[in-house]
Amino acid sequence: MMHPASSVSATLAAIKEAVLVKIIGRIVRILVVFLLLAVTALAVFVASRQKLRFDAPEPAVAGSSDSTVIARGRYIVRDVAQCGSCHGAPAAKAAYLAGGNVALSGGYKWKIPPGEFYARNITPDPATGIGSITDGKIARALRFGVGHDGRALLPFMEMQGLSDEDLVAVVSYLRVQEPVSNPVPDHHYNMLGKIVRATVLSKPVGPKTQPPHDSPRGPTEENGRYPAGSVANCWACHTQRDPNTGALTGALYTGANNFTDEENPKRTWAPPNLTSALSTGRLARFTGNAFVARFRAGRAIPGSPMPWQGFARMSDDDLRAIYRFLKTVPAVENDVGPAVVEKR
Repeated sequence: MMHPASSVSATLAAIKEAVLVKIIGRIVRILVVFLLLAVTALAVFVASRQKLRFDAPEPAVAGSSDSTVIARGRYIVRDVAQCGSCHGAPAAKAAYLAGGNVALSGGYKWKIPPGEFYARNITPDPATGIGSITDGKIARALRFGVGHDGRALLPFMEMQGLSDEDLVAVVSYLRVQEPVSNPVPDHHYNMLGKIVRATVLSKPVGPKTQPPHDSPRGPTEENGRYPAGSVANCWACHTQRDPNTGALTGALYTGANNFTDEENPKRTWAPPNLTSALSTGRLARFTGNAFVARFRAGRAIPGSPMPWQGFARMSDDDLRAIYRFLKTVPAVENDVGPAVVEKR
């Protein structure tokens, strides 16, 4: 027979346990409510920032019919900035890799963690291209990352540092292209993409410093900074990035790895370290003449994403200027591994 004291203790213990369970249950319910409120608030915040508009100035740019200006624009668009690598028709990729002037009718798709994104049609077609967009708005998109409708453009096209002279040249060249009717799908943002669009990529990206009025020319170190940093954008691939946001996570020009091949997901590329670091820097191996000769030789590894076909046509002055600039970049040892890796 249970002792009365033991019976009381058991009853009290049962009451305490019941009270504790009730308290824990209440705390859990409160936490669930707070979590639901937080998720709802985040959803409302993200949804409210999907169609932000910005009022950036339009550069005073007007297309020119001057053949010298158009020729400069062709050099920038086709050889240095390599617009065809993204805006070229996907079906014409083989022709592009062979050095052809393919139609810049867009349609190329990037399938990356934030969603699916498409290169736009930048031919003068009025319905599906840039034919109905003013010169000023095209220049604003390039320099300030603001579309013709005021939305912030994704920072894929990093041409904010183009000189005033080259802005005019690029617009002039695009205007004389053959119009191509090619409707391009809208970007598709998944949930991660919508959050990124509402936060870290919510604002347009403009130039970090005042772009030059005239384009630097001549084989000097200072002049090499312009094509390497603002036109050819060597740093954009040769620097490690966050795959979700595109933010730079490594030192400039020190190389990157794990660039997935869009056509072969089992293959990855590693743009090399372009500093003069003795063990891992590519520039430690080259003289100025050898650097120019390497570009003239073109693609050595089949399928390499480096746009050799255009860079091979760059002027000697620009190539030597880039070499001399890269030699001034701080040498940083960073081994990115083999140039290409085939996964099994």
